[in-house]
This record gives sequence, structure tokens and C-alpha cells, in this order.
Amino acid sequence: MITLLFLLVVGAQAQHEWTYSEGVLDEKHWRLQYPDCGGTRQSPIDLKMKKVRYNPSLRALNLTGYGLRQGEFPMTNNGHTVQISLPSSMRMTTSDGSQYLAKQMHFHWGGASSEISGSEHTVDGMRYIIEIHVVHYNSKYGSYEEAQNEPDGLAVLAALVEVKDYAENTYYSNFISHLEDIRYAGQSTVLRDLDIQDMLPGDLRYYYSYLGSLTTPSCTENVHWFVVADTVKLSKTQIEKLENSLLNHQNETIQNNYRSTQPLNHRVVEANFVSHPHQGKGYLHMKQGSRVEPSLTCHPLDSGSLQA
Repeated sequence: MITLLFLLVVGAQAQHEWTYSEGVLDEKHWRLQYPDCGGTRQSPIDLKMKKVRYNPSLRALNLTGYGLRQGEFPMTNNGHTVQISLPSSMRMTTSDGSQYLAKQMHFHWGGASSEISGSEHTVDGMRYIIEIHVVHYNSKYGSYEEAQNEPDGLAVLAALVEVKDYAENTYYSNFISHLEDIRYAGQSTVLRDLDIQDMLPGDLRYYYSYLGSLTTPSCTENVHWFVVADTVKLSKTQIEKLENSLLNHQNETIQNNYRSTQPLNHRVVEANFVSHPHQGKGYLHMKQGSRVEPSLTCHPLDSGSLQA
């Protein structure tokens, strides 16, 4: 009887779990239970190069404690993605002096049918293979729980991933080898000796910046986004492993766990570069006379245009 009751409770919870594409709480209906998901400052967005505004005052982000760290880092299958808990001693300081403490790191990917790409943010409509989010909260608040409802409470450092067929990224070997330990929703394991900086792009100096929201319910509109211009490179084998290892609450493979891009609604997207700092296949170029030549000028923002 106890086992039956447990299964009934779990089944009822699964029926009311939000999803991306199935059930009564799919992405199109999030706003019915989570009103903020229908707001005017939602994420992710399409980063349209012609509309990006150059801001020379945006200095490189100052990341502290992102290098190799000894200890234990819980990693969980939460039914939507794989999430790694991070220590608050990992910190990100932005150009305006705001300091954000790390909370967790998670991933968004594709993999279902013909949808091989699964990043949330796109660049001129181009969707990358995977997107990495390192979630932080403002150090002016005592905890993530307090900060998550404050207008300036959160910040996310986002990185896009490209596929490289010929080489595995050894910095991801430990992470990927543990995915089999959390196949089912709710399962957890522990990573040891983690180096987040090596799991991010090699060049973190250049980025896009804008104000938006969480990309999953409750979609609170209090997130300062920093999307890195450089990319992470993973092998096709590594990507397929991530796309096919985890099951959701309905025991279906977690795939295409990304939200559709949302309207910009007159928001300003800034960048601290004029021409794209990285060249090569998979990168977007901003060459004189090309289709994606930006109209980036050094003029001040309208007052309040980037207020939380």
C-alpha cells in the first residue's frame, strides 16, 4: 500500500510538471501557471548583430574561484537537465562593480529527430549545439532564495557549444562519464576536483549583455545575461552522450530542452566588441559590406534602458 501510494503521488506530480513540448503545461502554456513567463522581458532572445549596441565601458568579467577546485560537487538529474551545484566562493564581478555568487551550472541541448541543435540563445537566427548556463545571485542578498525574487537578484554567464568531429574535450570527460549515474529523474551523484573555467570558452573577455529572465518557470524577469562570444568545442560523441543519457519524469529521454527565443520588446543588447573577436567555421563574422555588418555606435544608452 505504501509503495502504491508513493507511485500515485509521483504520477500526480509528473502530470503537473512543466515541459517543453508535451502535456497541459508545455512551453506555450507556462504563463497560465507562471505569469512571469508571459512578460515583456523574457529570455532567451535572438542576438541580432545589426541591433547590438557597442558599449566600450563594458570591461572583461572578473571571475574568481572558477579554476580547479578540490572537493565534492553534487550533480543532479532534475527531470529537465543535468545540474551541478557550485560553491558561493565562485564569484563574478561585472563592469559596474556588481558581484554575483555562483549557485549552479546546467545545460540545454537538442537531439530529438532532426533537431540536432539545442542552444537557447541564437545569433542572427543561428542555433548552436548546446548552451551552458552558470547561474549566479547578487552578493548584496544573503542567499539565492532571497535574491531570486529581487529585481536585480540574478545573473547568468552563458556559453555556446560547437561540434568538432575530430577531437574530444578532455575537460568534459569526468562530467560525461558520470551521466550514467543519474539516468533517472531525481538521481544525484558527486563530481570531484571540478574546474569550471576549463569547461567554459577559452576567451571570456568578449560578451553580449542584456536584461532578461530565467528561461524556465518561474521565468522571473530579474536576470542580467552575459553571453560569451567565444564557444566551447565538444566532439560529436560527447554531444550524443549528453543528448541521450538522461530520462525525464515520464522516463523519456531528455532532448530539445530549450525554450524558444522571445521578443526583444525594445530592450537594448550591448556588446564590448565591434568586430567578432573569433574567426573560423561556426563563428559569425562582421566584415565590412557583409550581410551581418553591424550598426554599432558609441553613444550613451537611453536612461533606464537597462534598468532591472
